[in-house]
Amino acid sequence: MPATPLPAATLRLQAGAVVTGDAAGTIWRPGVVDLAGDRIVHVGPAAGAPEHRGRARSLPGLLMPGLVNTHGHTPMTLLRGVGEGLPLDRWLRHAIWPREAHLTPDDVFWGMTLGCGEMLRCGVTASCETYFHDSAVVDAAVAAGMRCLVTPGILDVPDAGPGRGWRAMLDAAAALHAEADGRAGLIRVGLGPHAAYTLPLPALAAAGELARQLGTVLTIHLAETRAEDRALQEEHGVTVPALLDRLGVLDARVVAAHAVWLTDADIELLAERGVAVAHCPQSNAKLGSGIARLADLLRAGVTVGLGTDGPASNNDLDLWEELRLAPLLARARDADASAVGAVQALALATRGGAEALGLDAGVLAPGMLADVVHVRTDDARFVPVLDDADLVAHLVWSSASHLVSDVWVGGRQVVRDGVCTTVDTAEAARQVQRRAARLAAAAGRSAGAARHPA
Repeated sequence: MPATPLPAATLRLQAGAVVTGDAAGTIWRPGVVDLAGDRIVHVGPAAGAPEHRGRARSLPGLLMPGLVNTHGHTPMTLLRGVGEGLPLDRWLRHAIWPREAHLTPDDVFWGMTLGCGEMLRCGVTASCETYFHDSAVVDAAVAAGMRCLVTPGILDVPDAGPGRGWRAMLDAAAALHAEADGRAGLIRVGLGPHAAYTLPLPALAAAGELARQLGTVLTIHLAETRAEDRALQEEHGVTVPALLDRLGVLDARVVAAHAVWLTDADIELLAERGVAVAHCPQSNAKLGSGIARLADLLRAGVTVGLGTDGPASNNDLDLWEELRLAPLLARARDADASAVGAVQALALATRGGAEALGLDAGVLAPGMLADVVHVRTDDARFVPVLDDADLVAHLVWSSASHLVSDVWVGGRQVVRDGVCTTVDTAEAARQVQRRAARLAAAAGRSAGAARHPA
């Protein structure tokens, strides 16, 4: 039976090079990428490319897959820079959570909108988002044309009141999945239980069971700091990854955020259970949380993507910085200049992230989502190029987000000539500035009332 023919391309992109990002490291110089609807229908050398009768653009520089941010709290643009110099526990309890207690859906919409504009401009075409007021996150991502896996945050909030406990949050996440999963061809909905140290064991087990029922991704903060789970380990006699496995959580499709303080047995368990890791080197470094065992994770066969974490702990959403820092820290940690090469590093930011989130993206190949980035190479950082390996090396070690010129998400152009066309960034910045001031004032009033009760 003959294969179903691919649809005719509606847009042909031709560039001096096409870095496909596939496992074989295929690069076409010059090359073409043909798009039809939201999918790629052809990739290959310009010479001998199929006849094309639709629109065409000839671009200088190179084409590559969109970057994938596997762990973010993007609406925290509202809290950018808050709590500077604090370790994670104090940062959360004294700087972040008091402000988040006063968030409104409109705050989250504008925080997410500003962050989408920032990510798209940097060539990030998909992100995994864990936050609150999740319908506002969805609305902002759709309006910006951003691909997004929304994993509603689930916490055990003491004295939360009706509709705010972990069971209500889990029910709300299930309702959002029914309502928004698949929206605009951009949105997937998963679950985001915060961490083992912020939820009781029944909540973790229930989240794992719901993720399995829905067939969706569960993302959870895991082993971010050295001491965060010490009490759990002392109580149960096993590491937290082993405890999550005992509860059935790892039977779901899990993305473990951070995963810094893992034992050899933990890494073996993650590999065996198919758990992916969202590696956030810049946030981990800024909060003094440590350096993840990236090379060991990759050697064990764990799928790893890169994440920025939230802009309050990074403080930007530029995945190019993670793309460079991840292999640098891996080499420094292992004292091994061969640990995590340029090809592996680029895969972390593209194919690895897409695989972790279950997206048909991260590679320029027929049938994959048409998430494409055009990078300028008319810059001293890209000289010289003597062979294909130089292109990848320059992308990892010397390129930067300001060289991103054009971006397509699902075949729709969202960045043109270095400007995000789907987000009014000036208005979003004004909104976030005003709302951030209100949140700071409200948190200050709450702290004053706590110190001086009536």
